[in-house]
Amino acid sequence: MKLRVVLALAVAWLFAAISYSQPQLGPAQNEQTGREAAKHQLSQVLERDANNKEALFELGRLMADEGDFASAKSLFARYSVILPTEPSAWAYLMRCAVGEDDPKSASDAQRQIENLAPANLALHVQAACWLAGSAFRELTDKEFELVMSLAPSQASGGSLWFSRLGQWVEAGNIELEAANPERALEIQRQAATLDPQSPAVLSLLGRIQLAQRRYSEAIATLEQAAKLAPADAGIHFYAGRAWMKTEQGTEHALEHFKRSLELDANRASTYYWLGSLYFYRKNDYRVATQYAEQAVARSPDMEAAHQMLIQSYKRLGEGEKAAGQLRRYQEIVQQRAKAEAPK
Repeated sequence: MKLRVVLALAVAWLFAAISYSQPQLGPAQNEQTGREAAKHQLSQVLERDANNKEALFELGRLMADEGDFASAKSLFARYSVILPTEPSAWAYLMRCAVGEDDPKSASDAQRQIENLAPANLALHVQAACWLAGSAFRELTDKEFELVMSLAPSQASGGSLWFSRLGQWVEAGNIELEAANPERALEIQRQAATLDPQSPAVLSLLGRIQLAQRRYSEAIATLEQAAKLAPADAGIHFYAGRAWMKTEQGTEHALEHFKRSLELDANRASTYYWLGSLYFYRKNDYRVATQYAEQAVARSPDMEAAHQMLIQSYKRLGEGEKAAGQLRRYQEIVQQRAKAEAPK
């Protein structure tokens, strides 16, 4: 019975994602000529700038959709080196691992998704759908259990997730995580016509504004959402991200990040950003070290956290710890390079 319920949730989510994302995809998804043109254009962008995140993500997605998982894996691996805290890239790496029948890589990617986006129902449902077609029974069961644990809380209070409003919000989340803020904004505006004061709708808008570097607007929107939903860890996390983009916003950012940790102590990136504020803004390297250690403990592959931890140890005069952490960091880099090397 549980599996049937989860599959029903997955089908509902996929229906929403397809319904609301389809207009944007157009010929590039529906016609081979358009797809090839898009791939050619993205490849040209990467020839000029090999680290263009948007081009890496979009070309990787196209390759994955075509079943070229080796190429997609290489692109998303490069993307995750540049932006290791983006959960949607790890989700696609898991999809590639499923396509290549690589249970270890799938498990590693699933762990990253869970660390970086523990409460992102839409992303976990998508991950469950991709795993459902694999032979990775234990990992699939784990992801389904996670979906089942998230669905009741996010569907409470009027069953938001199952409502039309909830479907719009989830579709907007998907577009934003796929680095399509303009499309996400279009969807958010349609969701706002149903309930402009919904915390979920405001949170989506705030994150879009953050992605578009409209920081003062993002702060105002996310503060409003936080007042309406003070127990939402995700809203406080993004409010902290918005405040830290301003020179005078350090204390506000710390307040929101700490509140987010009180509500959700498992998000590795919250520890990382707290450590970053103490390291760069307050020059309090001991506290920065404590937060960086927590981030690394929860996400061993978060290279940025390793780098900050090494520097924190050095600033504290703990050379032996810095050297040991550097060795661990180098091992991670070497393992990633080995995984990305052509077979």
